[in-house]
Amino acid sequence: MYISFYATARNCLRTNNHLEGWHHRLNNGLNNVVHPHFYLFIRAIQNDYAYNSAISSRHLATGVLPPRKKLYVNRNARLQDLEERCKQQTLTLDEYLEKVMRLIGIKKH
Repeated sequence: MYISFYATARNCLRTNNHLEGWHHRLNNGLNNVVHPHFYLFIRAIQNDYAYNSAISSRHLATGVLPPRKKLYVNRNARLQDLEERCKQQTLTLDEYLEKVMRLIGIKKH
């Protein structure tokens, strides 16, 4: 629970979805070949570097990051609200955990 508080309070990443996205993009660049030829792999890494450079340049020029999905923005705001209510002791720990489970879609067994 401490990690959730820490990550939510500082707007840190709580998952590795950004790495999964990078890996998916790299695999698509390799045409989903399991063991690609070395030069094909180098070309995919170069293309990935060019993509990241373009995103970085756009961010530096405009100062705007790509928008996050509305679902995740809303979910993060709700998590922060629940965290504040728990810190202020308007929610018990059990209530907090139950609401968080419901929010992120974990079913109780």
